[in-house]
Amino acid sequence: MYFITFEGIDGSGKTTQIDLLKKHFSGRKDVIFTANPGETQLGKELRKILLHRNDLKLSEINEMFLFFTGIQDNYEKVILPAISQEKNVLCDRYYDSTIAYQGFGRRLDINKILKLVEVTALPEPNLTILFRIDFDVFLERAEKKASKDKIESSKSQFYKSVISGYDELAKIHKNRYVVLDGLRPIELLHKQVIEVLKDRLNIC
Repeated sequence: MYFITFEGIDGSGKTTQIDLLKKHFSGRKDVIFTANPGETQLGKELRKILLHRNDLKLSEINEMFLFFTGIQDNYEKVILPAISQEKNVLCDRYYDSTIAYQGFGRRLDINKILKLVEVTALPEPNLTILFRIDFDVFLERAEKKASKDKIESSKSQFYKSVISGYDELAKIHKNRYVVLDGLRPIELLHKQVIEVLKDRLNIC
């Protein structure tokens, strides 16, 4: 049983790769997929507030708390029960996203975010796959989107800081992070993801 997380800046190709993995693992009862925020009923409401309620002006600290609340709720109601049933959990975003986006991106105190992780006893993933792209690639892909949510509408420096934050996390947690090039062709990247899961955890 393993707990695997997927991270990456918006437009990194993360969601596409997770969708391909869902097809790959179709029919496997020992594998479940989940995502943050938005998996639980509370998470779905938080997602609306965080990404789409422009009429609600959130402070940066409140934004962080709401994202973290969604992650904690998802852990209690989805991830922990699956782990207790000895299932492999593949999770789209986890507390590393909070560190990268709200810590590095919003310039909040990262030590305080880590304290929240400690207090809530959120487990460290066995493996984190980071889909990495440079800022110019992010910008090119972002400009093609028809509409943007509240986070995606953030300024350029915010996203540059998030990218740097992920790079720093990959260095700090080099034993659990695998960094893949999000610029690679979709099918080739998918094969690489499968190889990583097979070689590191033998679940494919």
